[in-house]
Amino acid sequence: MSANRQNRKTIIKPLCINPLWPLAVFNLLATVLLASTVQAKELSLIGGGYDNYRHIDLSYQTSALWQREFSSHTLDLSLEFSLGVVRAFSGIYNPELRHVGITPFVRWWFTQYTGAELGIGANIFSGVHLGDKVISTSFQFGDSIGLFHRLQGTAWLFGLRYTHYSNGGIKEPNPGQDYVQLRIGYVFH
Repeated sequence: MSANRQNRKTIIKPLCINPLWPLAVFNLLATVLLASTVQAKELSLIGGGYDNYRHIDLSYQTSALWQREFSSHTLDLSLEFSLGVVRAFSGIYNPELRHVGITPFVRWWFTQYTGAELGIGANIFSGVHLGDKVISTSFQFGDSIGLFHRLQGTAWLFGLRYTHYSNGGIKEPNPGQDYVQLRIGYVFH
């Protein structure tokens, strides 16, 4: 067996061996508990990429947990729960990793249908090797900023989002992952 193949086998580990797996279970339980107390606001498919990496995410965003009205604008806070896959198209390590995340989002509504969002959350990845990157920790912060627009008279929302995953310097190396993403969401009433 070649050294490269042997290396690859030792790097690929099942998701259940990850010591941070209990946080993923917590995320699932929190989603179930919040679903019974907070009405779901939006279900979205978010996908995109940058460089040689691609990302797709299914997210569930709650109704506003907090909201403040200003003269012609609204500021609100909601939680987004996500399940995603990141994929590398080249490199010696795993071609893909899965992740779960929870992110509080602050949204500034410019109009009744258009706004900007900012979120900083926590994510657990299924490993630390992706393509040519070693991300060092399964725990990754996810920072997102985006613009969105809800189509008037429909339940559809479209947006553009930039997301950066990083371990925040907890351990080196910390190359981070960047994604420019398109978003399509369905808003429940």
